[in-house]
Amino acid sequence: MSEYELQRLRNIEANQGKLFALGLERNPLELEKATPRTVKGAAVNRRAKPDRPPVRPRSLRAQNLGADGEPLPDRDVKPAAAMPEPRAVRKPSAPLDAAKVSTGATSAKDAAAFLARLNGSDETPRLFGDGDGPTAPNSTVPKAKKQRKGAAKPPPPAPAEAAIEPLSLAVANDDIAKLVPERIYAIEVHPSATKLLVAAGDKWGKVGLWDVDAGDDAPVATFEPHSRPVAGLRVLPSTPHLLLSCSQDGAVRCLDLGGGASAAFTEIYRAAEDADGEYPTLHGLSRTAGMFEGGGPAVCDSDGGVAMLDLRAWGASSPRFALHEKKIYSVDYSPTRPWLLATASIDRTVRLWDCRALSSSKGKPGSKPLAQLEHTLAVTAARFSPSGCRLLTTCNDSLLRVFGGDNDDACWAASSKVLEQTCVAAKHNTKTGRYLTPFQAEWVRGSDETFVCGSLEQPRGIAVLHADGDRVAPLGRLVDDNVGSVLSVLAWHPTAPVLAASNASGKIFLWR
Repeated sequence: MSEYELQRLRNIEANQGKLFALGLERNPLELEKATPRTVKGAAVNRRAKPDRPPVRPRSLRAQNLGADGEPLPDRDVKPAAAMPEPRAVRKPSAPLDAAKVSTGATSAKDAAAFLARLNGSDETPRLFGDGDGPTAPNSTVPKAKKQRKGAAKPPPPAPAEAAIEPLSLAVANDDIAKLVPERIYAIEVHPSATKLLVAAGDKWGKVGLWDVDAGDDAPVATFEPHSRPVAGLRVLPSTPHLLLSCSQDGAVRCLDLGGGASAAFTEIYRAAEDADGEYPTLHGLSRTAGMFEGGGPAVCDSDGGVAMLDLRAWGASSPRFALHEKKIYSVDYSPTRPWLLATASIDRTVRLWDCRALSSSKGKPGSKPLAQLEHTLAVTAARFSPSGCRLLTTCNDSLLRVFGGDNDDACWAASSKVLEQTCVAAKHNTKTGRYLTPFQAEWVRGSDETFVCGSLEQPRGIAVLHADGDRVAPLGRLVDDNVGSVLSVLAWHPTAPVLAASNASGKIFLWR
């Protein structure tokens, strides 16, 4: 080393000696003898390294080799068998106490108070008037009590008004409510002229009731009378105190809105099971009652059958007719011809039936339809116009079709070819996908030309269309700042200018 490097090392040693003498730096030899400093919790929180397992040798079979190591010929790999989906448990046929099957934020006490408020009092008009209507024989559901003499009676239902102007409707801040927790499949507006009541059914068998005029006094109650999607809700004008609900669990239940706090969901129809325990699912209720005795609506199922409900004998077998080979999505009676029935099916057809000539049969349809209207894809809805002279269909091929036009029986007794010649159609996107309820176009109350349908366009709203002559033209769209989601299912109030619309999150929007 050079003289310069030697002098530099001597200076470093001399400086370190001075630092050691002053205690500003510790001797390296002492540092080696000192105990190491530990960090709090370090040893406890440190994960022990697991021993690495030895590499498992592959078997000869996994290497496609024989017992002696010779290669085996290639074999086709069979796909694993799909595990069957567990069958949903059906609720018992016994009446279900409405307060006890309340769910979500609705406690049994709140549900009982809600139902008692619907029943009304001597001073408050009842939702259903005097409560006259059929009740189940030997049923636990009580018939609505008569009002006492001298009590104030509600005014009679207002007659059906002329067609309203739909483009004048809007949604107020207080006209939005979440009735059920999941996607809505069906909604219904009660026909009462004194109280506005809306019902909705969701994906997991829940039914929500909204007393719109109740304000902040617990306006919504939610119940769980079914175990599968509620595909249909109906309140018939002839029995306004009965709320009917059909579900894909194969049952139709009835809630007596006049039963007060002790009201129950009573089963009035149950789809029969086969030897394997399978049963058809139910997919819709007709809007009106037909010509069959019993005063009940029709309900359609996944096996292509339609059952005519009898409200006089709950739980008894109702006549069922096989009308299609595949699932029926919608069934509707003509409002002016109770013998005329329209069914919309997944088999891409809409069939018209004369109920006076139906014959029951097992398996394949045993009756011949009056007409069969062909479509290119599955038909999700078929609706007669208020006068019964036209039929509106909603199809998955993104077309809304209108058939008919003459208000006479000969029109619907004509051949399929003649009826198809009267068809006018409009292009409308109906590709809702798997997370939205399929659209169902509805006639505007009191009109045979104007109808509405949910829309996928932005901004979100409802499409309004007009069928005039040989074409269908759009009139405009119902849009509002309070609406920001797709509205799939629509329902009109029978007499008031109120339109209820539902989305996929369990909310109801009232346009009025």
